[in-house]
Amino acid sequence: MKNIKAPPDSWNCKVLLSRIPKNGEPLDETFELELCAPIEHWGQEYAPNGPVAASARFSFANERILASVSVRASFCLPCSRCLRETHVDAAGELKYLFSLRPLKDARDEDEGSEDEEIDVIQVDSFQAELDITQCVWEVLLLCLPERALCSAGCKGLCPICGRDKNEGDCGCRDDNMDPRLAVLRDLDV
Repeated sequence: MKNIKAPPDSWNCKVLLSRIPKNGEPLDETFELELCAPIEHWGQEYAPNGPVAASARFSFANERILASVSVRASFCLPCSRCLRETHVDAAGELKYLFSLRPLKDARDEDEGSEDEEIDVIQVDSFQAELDITQCVWEVLLLCLPERALCSAGCKGLCPICGRDKNEGDCGCRDDNMDPRLAVLRDLDV
């Protein structure tokens, strides 16, 4: 099975622009998206534990659409210390601003406004739908944990024999200690 590095072709996160009320009232949409293979990110594999739940709230104002995209998903990945399979929940939200007018016109009118640093995504005026599939994928990747622990007190693996220290002491003694710290080994604490 090949790892996923981009949103699957089966994902369809589109909303008809005509459904977003022009009076500023929000439109809420939900999407249940399947992952058929692990996601490859942060140099590791995130195996899905069910579908990805995505939701979006769209609000229309001044020929712009504000979209708040939220994602929730569950994954299995190895513990960073002992390599046991660990279940993690990932959840996140980002806001996106789409413009229905040409960006040059939008910049001319908005000079000096507070949102100059906000990236505005241009939507072609002939489009009937707003596709937020890439936005959902971005939120999902950004909420994936860089590493996971099976428990906060995980002891990890012995660097000498490789035994899981959570299952008990292996009896190995690490004699490759810095000689300057050898005095500390004999302290009774």
